[in-house]
Amino acid sequence: MLQVPRLVQRPRSFESLCGLNPTEFMLLAEQLEPLWTHAHRTSLLREGRQRRIGAGRQFKLDVPHRLLLTLMYLRHYLPMHLLGVLFEMDAANVCRNIHALLPLLEQALPAPLRARTLNSRKVMPDDAPRRRLRTLEDVLEAFPEIADLIIDGTEQPGGQPKKKKGSGPGKKAVGRPKDQKKFFSVKKGTHTLKTQVAVTPDGLVVHLSAPAGGRTHDMKVLKQSRLLGRLPRSSRVWGDRGYTGLEKLCPEHTVIVPRMRLRGDVLSEEDRELNHQISKVRITVENVVCKLKKFRVCREFYRNNIGRHGLFWGCVAGLVNLRTMSRAPQFA
Repeated sequence: MLQVPRLVQRPRSFESLCGLNPTEFMLLAEQLEPLWTHAHRTSLLREGRQRRIGAGRQFKLDVPHRLLLTLMYLRHYLPMHLLGVLFEMDAANVCRNIHALLPLLEQALPAPLRARTLNSRKVMPDDAPRRRLRTLEDVLEAFPEIADLIIDGTEQPGGQPKKKKGSGPGKKAVGRPKDQKKFFSVKKGTHTLKTQVAVTPDGLVVHLSAPAGGRTHDMKVLKQSRLLGRLPRSSRVWGDRGYTGLEKLCPEHTVIVPRMRLRGDVLSEEDRELNHQISKVRITVENVVCKLKKFRVCREFYRNNIGRHGLFWGCVAGLVNLRTMSRAPQFA
């Protein structure tokens, strides 16, 4: 079985294994300890439980090893059976440990604000304790000089969603074949899930949209992500050519997108230089997306429940923010 005390003695291997260095890992484990204790206590005191506190099966892994298990899953997206071999557990028990820790991990990390759904306009209340710089409002309050936000959409291969339980007999599975066009991306040539990422020029992820079908246009995802309503009027929004015409949607903001070449026309020298300067600013979001996709749970074929897609991305974005804040002098 993998042992945390032995692994931390090899910092480079440890960072390749879970994405954090030993110091960041131990600090995160300390913050997770009270959250896990409170969540476990709440579960034991839930209504309808018949056993006394202390009865039932005992956990094999403590919080540091459970965190190591979860980070290895996010980093390498290993099958549950393989993780079970490494930690000497059953695959079902590995699955339960990971899914129980993910919501607590998102609370402990400086995770960005993310929309739970693209259809509902109501913002879901969140009474859980939050760390500083967790929300977009916290970032703007802590760093009032930040007036720019760079947005971009990224896609991840994923299967068509299956039929939900209790949807009624005789109904076909969603996406086969009625809604398959919703998830088919012509750009990628396969079925994908699209996520919109908003970052600051310093590389801090401040907002994630809910997953959308690969066919959904970037502008439509932005409209339904409830991001524009949270931005101050003096802010500037940087986008790629997929956000052409955004200034009509939010006239109170300054929208900066590259100039498009009309059919049969040629861009002038000034327009090409302008696009080059815009690309220098937008490279930040491309680098952040690259950091997100170093965690294979955000890059490879998504094989989990689509309802947990945002939770996985929120945890990974929190890990990227943690590394950015701990290693950049302006966040120290």
